[in-house]
Amino acid sequence: MPPDDSPRSRASVALSYLTKLCQEADWRWTDGMLLGGCLAYGLGNHQQAHRWYTKVLGIDPTHLEATSNLAATLLALGRRREAEQHWANAVKAAPNHFEAVEHLVGLLCSEHRSADAVRVIEYVQSSLRQPKPSDGLKASDRQSECSSSSASRSPSRSELSDRILYDFDTEGDTFTADWRENPAASEPGFGSSGFAVPGCDNGRILALIHAKGNMLYSLGDNPGAARAFEDAVLIATGRKFENIQGIVKHVLSVVSAMVHRRPLEQGTAALDPLLLGPEQALATAKMCFPHYANNVGILLASVQQAASPAHAHPKIDIPGVVPGSGIALALQYYNYGLQLDQHHAHLYTNLGSLLKDIGQLDAAINMYERAVKCDGKFDIALANLANAVKDKGRTGDAIIYYKRAVEVSPDFAEAVCGLANALNSVCGWKARGGIAEDGGKRDRWHVDDAGMLLDARQPGATSSGWIKRVVDIVEKQLTDGETWGRGVLTPEIIEQLVQQVVILDGSKDDVQERQAGMRRTLESWAGQRWEGARVTKLVERATRRIGWYRYRDTYVKKKQRTPSSYNRPQLPATLTVPPAPTVLPFHTFTCPLSAKQIRTISQRNGMRISVSTLRAPWLPKQVFQPPKPPSPHLKVGYVSSDFNNHPLAHLMQSVFGLHNRKRVEAYCYATTASDKSVHREQIESEAPVFRDASSWSAERLVHQIVHDGIHILVNLNGYTRGARNEVFAARPAPIQMSFMGFAGTLGAEWCDYLLADETSIPPETLRPWRRNIDVEDVMVDDTNGSEDGWVYGENIIYCRDTFFCCDHKQSAPGAHDEVLSWKDEQRERWRMRKELFPQISDETLIFGNFNQLYKIDPTIFRTWLRILARVPNSILWLLRFPDLGESYLLATARQWAGAEVASRVVFTDVAPKHLHISRARTCDLVLDTAECNAHTTAADVLWSGTPLLTLPRYAYKMCSRMAASILKGALPDSKAGVQAARELIATSEEDYEEKAVGLALSLAYTRGCEGRAAGRLMELRKMLYHARWTSALFDTKRWVSDLEDAYEVAWMRFVSGEGGDIWLDKVPRKGAKHGVDAS
Repeated sequence: MPPDDSPRSRASVALSYLTKLCQEADWRWTDGMLLGGCLAYGLGNHQQAHRWYTKVLGIDPTHLEATSNLAATLLALGRRREAEQHWANAVKAAPNHFEAVEHLVGLLCSEHRSADAVRVIEYVQSSLRQPKPSDGLKASDRQSECSSSSASRSPSRSELSDRILYDFDTEGDTFTADWRENPAASEPGFGSSGFAVPGCDNGRILALIHAKGNMLYSLGDNPGAARAFEDAVLIATGRKFENIQGIVKHVLSVVSAMVHRRPLEQGTAALDPLLLGPEQALATAKMCFPHYANNVGILLASVQQAASPAHAHPKIDIPGVVPGSGIALALQYYNYGLQLDQHHAHLYTNLGSLLKDIGQLDAAINMYERAVKCDGKFDIALANLANAVKDKGRTGDAIIYYKRAVEVSPDFAEAVCGLANALNSVCGWKARGGIAEDGGKRDRWHVDDAGMLLDARQPGATSSGWIKRVVDIVEKQLTDGETWGRGVLTPEIIEQLVQQVVILDGSKDDVQERQAGMRRTLESWAGQRWEGARVTKLVERATRRIGWYRYRDTYVKKKQRTPSSYNRPQLPATLTVPPAPTVLPFHTFTCPLSAKQIRTISQRNGMRISVSTLRAPWLPKQVFQPPKPPSPHLKVGYVSSDFNNHPLAHLMQSVFGLHNRKRVEAYCYATTASDKSVHREQIESEAPVFRDASSWSAERLVHQIVHDGIHILVNLNGYTRGARNEVFAARPAPIQMSFMGFAGTLGAEWCDYLLADETSIPPETLRPWRRNIDVEDVMVDDTNGSEDGWVYGENIIYCRDTFFCCDHKQSAPGAHDEVLSWKDEQRERWRMRKELFPQISDETLIFGNFNQLYKIDPTIFRTWLRILARVPNSILWLLRFPDLGESYLLATARQWAGAEVASRVVFTDVAPKHLHISRARTCDLVLDTAECNAHTTAADVLWSGTPLLTLPRYAYKMCSRMAASILKGALPDSKAGVQAARELIATSEEDYEEKAVGLALSLAYTRGCEGRAAGRLMELRKMLYHARWTSALFDTKRWVSDLEDAYEVAWMRFVSGEGGDIWLDKVPRKGAKHGVDAS
């Protein structure tokens, strides 16, 4: 008996018995070896399975099951081409071996090789199709059915790679479709589908032909797709009709009999149209129109333009919805469909999604709830409802709906990742598990199903839990995405791209040499991984480069070319829009992912935006007209959805009015409507040009930016809510950069520069190739999929001081009041402490963290509890951000550290911004989160004078290094400031704990002290309190001046065609000199 009598143990014992029996049979017992291979495969021992199947084929090379099983094993071992070859051999030998057929088609589809998959299915059809009893298949008929699409007759990309040619000899004698020679001919339903297969396989042949129709449709072969779908319908009806017309006649006969209430007479199929009265028409429509309304609504929702104004349209009382627009018509179709069928779950779900997209969240939730009421197991509706109620702040309800969706569909990626994000946002870590790769460096402490901690550094530690499911989903999606676009580089497309992207400069020989080099490179890309990504990047780089030539020709060389010289390069028509990973770039901030995973997620999102935008019909044939040279100032555009009561506006509200008009003129493009806040009003009044683009389409916004003559366009959103990244993908400005909105790489060709410093983005995390200028750079830079730890492909502008901008000296509450003396500040701080925490003693030390709770991870919370345990007279002050997190964290604290320590974790409500900044001073030491630091909150804390202890956990995650940069900027530029940074920036989890405990124990309050205390922590507070008026962090005028230096350097490099990173400490300050050169 096996040790634990589990299925796995029994299988292992069975395999050992089989091994012995096969040895005794001198490895000639093929059935036993085949079974042994299956057992080894099921146990995950793919190398052993490979050996067993190979032995079978050594005895019988034609053994179909062994061939197909060996292919599956090779695929599991990552040997895709060998797997493909074995399945192809099996299909050619036996087209009715559906297991091999389905696996082969699935493999080809996963690599986006639809044309090859169509050829395989057509070979199966032609081989298995039974001739009509009355007459044989004519040669011409047979040829037509073998090649139903132009796609299947086009040259295979295999000619340029090692891929297999799918040019099966359908006239050969390797397989017979004669039913009299088929051993399955006696099985029930044999031949009823029109193919030489038993009735039990009709569904499989139908599914293959239906899949063929979908693939032909995606390849643009609509006639071929229609023929495939017709064939599928005929199979589904049991081949009772000669053609689709026969089915239509039968339907008309049945409906006519129903309408006229008479029995259906055989052989009297109606030939004329059936005329129905209103009631009869409505009764008939109710049977089909809801589905039609649903499908039409989906199509219309993606249509941007409105219908002709000559038509009258019903009034739509929804802000932002234009009568007659695609969205307005979609709403009408959805609502009319629901009038006919009030239990149509898909209609409710799609209507809810459309309402959510146009900002009607409450109405969307109502629709999703109705969908779930109609079908309680509709996973998409459940996940959408969870997303919507989470946006409404109902995280507890969201968790319930996500769990229901995952229960229905355990592999539904959106539901799994949504559940993980929701649980993480309230610190619901039970069964979280963890990631054990890197020896626990990026996820040290895991949480098991009982909610207890596991150390990832212990021998044998493995990844587990729902966080592992998320990371596995990410890895699979990223790996699958590597083959996106494979096959688009046909010889014709290669030649088109060569002609489009090789700039016609230099001698004829030089141009021909560059064309030949590019042709060789494109041919080497064809059929390989990342083919689609490489082609897209090439087209984007060429577009940017042609724009540069147009600027140089117009304003520097004063040279005229034909308009066609500036034609915009085009993506191949067959290149589809790539799917985005389920985990979004913003979610990588709190997910323990590798550097490669993080950069690839951003790259995929950037690529999706690029392809979607480059397909836009409103893009002109030529690249955009470049702006006139600066005269004397640069025009800099700032695009943001956050020019309202938002952290970005709190930090940057004075920036746009502080620009030196002789150097930079700021244009602000607000993509959200005004909230009438003081922040919005200040930006509107101080910016030289402010445009409310909240109701503008991407087309209008892009053309306005071009019309305004913007030299440098700044993305203040990145991958955050409300971003209009499609505007940047259209490339309306010569230089485009991103900062302040998103703490990470955009991974996109439409972002040229990021603003940073060496603390936030260490140079060792940059992609090795840094030039990023011409088309040849794309050819040389072959870092797709590299395993290196680099993240940032954009060029970096390295600031002299912290890159972070904080406007508190101009706009924080009390910033313009009389500055309190240090003695008065201590007294005021103590008064506020007594107000907030009247119950604590004077001797109590207050640790605090004011981040949203999603930034807390198990490792840092464990460290905080250990700090509390080692500092008995302390409390940890957290915010109900959200409130549901309080119960989760307190329960975890009791479980991990005991009731006494847990009793010293104190929660308060979130305060308004002006109170939040002032009351931060009551905290003695803020303990930062390490996975994703405090950003704006860190600046708020330091402005209040409170010391902050931080840990830059990752070199490659900017979001985990921001607080260190901000802290350095807040400290004085002196030896004392450097020493303070060493004390407040930890190097490891252990160092973080020791630093916190050491600083806490150095501080001593006494009863009646009125806030006065001795110790290093109080010295650091005093240093920060006084330094805020002179430090780099809060000197917005200094920051703006440095930014203008960066803009001018970037512009001069653009004009001269230079690339690379910019180090401002190597650039002289332009204090008195204003204006930039035109050329």
